[in-house]
Amino acid sequence: MSNHQAQLNLNYANSQPTDWATAFEAHRRWLSTIVYARLADPHAAADVLQEVALAAISQPNRPFSQDKIAPWLYRITLRKIVNHHRATGRRKRLLESLANQSNPIPPQDHLQPDSWLLRVEAQASIQHGLARLNPQDRQLLLLKYTEDWGYEQLAQHLGVSVKTIEYRLLKARRALRSELSKTHLTPEPM
Repeated sequence: MSNHQAQLNLNYANSQPTDWATAFEAHRRWLSTIVYARLADPHAAADVLQEVALAAISQPNRPFSQDKIAPWLYRITLRKIVNHHRATGRRKRLLESLANQSNPIPPQDHLQPDSWLLRVEAQASIQHGLARLNPQDRQLLLLKYTEDWGYEQLAQHLGVSVKTIEYRLLKARRALRSELSKTHLTPEPM
């Protein structure tokens, strides 16, 4: 090993967090919000988050500085989400192909209860509205309102400028209001 390579390895080792499991754990909450926002399935989100943790801990090319960790984890998370969508698409095509080969039993209709609480209706409408948004808008809204993040924190973790966050949040709020107006739910001011 050359002296230069040894110095690079030493610099790399000295600049890394001593415990990547702890470093990942520090970012787990907001990463799980992103994964759930993009997948909308808690079980799939948990699986993808485990894949992200494994990739982050086992990947040899980790960032050198602390301020690069969040954007780096974000990129890994997006790659794992894309991989999940691809795998899900392959499974869906396989199941559809198998279903076309046999006579499927038609699903039975289940009646919903006659009375729903207003809160449950509102929550369902909001979840439906969020599900109809594009994943990036849904992710921003969930990070902003469930994680209570400010513009600067969003910008830092997502690796974009504050102005970009302001614009994306404005666009996401408008899209959600539009979806909620379709359900005749009066949205509260955001």
